[in-house]
Amino acid sequence: MLNRTQKTLIGVVAVAVLAMLWLTGNHEQQQLEPAAADAAADASAAAAATEAASGARGVPRNGTLDPISIDPARSTDVLPQYQADTLVDDYQDNPGAANDRYRGQYFIVEGVAAGVRRESGDNVFLDIRSNNPAVAVRARLLPQQICGPAGRTCEVEARATMVRRGQKVAVECTGAGQVDGSPLLEGCLVRGGAN
Repeated sequence: MLNRTQKTLIGVVAVAVLAMLWLTGNHEQQQLEPAAADAAADASAAAAATEAASGARGVPRNGTLDPISIDPARSTDVLPQYQADTLVDDYQDNPGAANDRYRGQYFIVEGVAAGVRRESGDNVFLDIRSNNPAVAVRARLLPQQICGPAGRTCEVEARATMVRRGQKVAVECTGAGQVDGSPLLEGCLVRGGAN
């Protein structure tokens, strides 16, 4: 049995070793030439995408989900990722160009939840905040959501209860243009778990 002092000492030594390893790794990364660093980043991203394609979908790796669809019916191609602010800014700057870029495309949108609400029957929307307080990205959620690894599904109400106002969220959806000044997303799946 270890006493309290021995456990504390072991913990301090472990933290010190981890800190030294982290610093050594960061120092070596800074020594790489910029082109070599870019090549290493590209290689690791490709390896991550390959690993993600071969493993179960919807399982976080290193604390985040891989940028592939959590829907097992979709391909394992890497999806484009956008911040909610980017969509809002693009639609405000040039709606035509934004429609060309987003409408009909399947991608991931990340941001902070402004709320979830049911509107007109079975339509459940997740509103995602933007840098413009008057405009939110509106994501219409699918009635069946992916709620676990291996494509386990649940009703949208069960999935929506996991989302809290002010929580970081990510959805994968098809761009559907702009309605009343807000970007609209259709056929959305909420990615990840309750944070």
